[in-house]
Amino acid sequence: MSSYQRDEQDAAELEEKRRVVKYPVAERFKAVQGEGLYTGVPMAFIRLVGCSVGHKVCTACDTQFDQTYPHLGGGLYSVEELAEWVGNYQHVCITGGEPLDRDLRPLLVALVGKLCHIETSGTKHPKWLSEVHFDDAVWITVSPKPGYLQAMLDITDEIKVIIGGLGDGPGWPTVFDAEKWAKEGKLVYIQPRNGENDIDVQHMQQALELVDKMPSLRLSIQAHKYLNVR
Repeated sequence: MSSYQRDEQDAAELEEKRRVVKYPVAERFKAVQGEGLYTGVPMAFIRLVGCSVGHKVCTACDTQFDQTYPHLGGGLYSVEELAEWVGNYQHVCITGGEPLDRDLRPLLVALVGKLCHIETSGTKHPKWLSEVHFDDAVWITVSPKPGYLQAMLDITDEIKVIIGGLGDGPGWPTVFDAEKWAKEGKLVYIQPRNGENDIDVQHMQQALELVDKMPSLRLSIQAHKYLNVR
């Protein structure tokens, strides 16, 4: 990562982390991205175990991140093992759960030369994320959950607001928040909430009507569910 700037002591500490750290991966797979700006781009997906937001908040979450699933490629992996698995893929999606619950620096350094997409709830803003100069090495997607931080919205590359919601109660972003962020210059997507493997026609129609009324927003359709790929 040519733009990764750090002093000598930080470099030594990071190298030691890179040598010993292993990441618990719920699943890993290769498929086209189905959401946001990079829809249709082939990616290597690494879903990390764990989420500080959790199913109690996101009661309609459509992903499993609570443990490793060996039959889905999950396990405990070193950064070298993950980098070898990524192979010649130029785009790597690091997701969860909440990937920013973990220090991703060793993995990002191991994936030098790739564009790493971090998909986050926006509720974590680790110190290292501000200290490191990633330039074009990282693409951050925030799908705001209750407790999302303005500091993450300030640095995100795109925002996804889920129509149909993933949970109830205060703190969830609204379509009016989405429109406000778009007018502030952010790339903002409205994405219908679907089932784990199926499309919710009602939510899709609602999303279509919203982007028609608010043309500063874009539509993310979860194309992978139409294509029946992971």
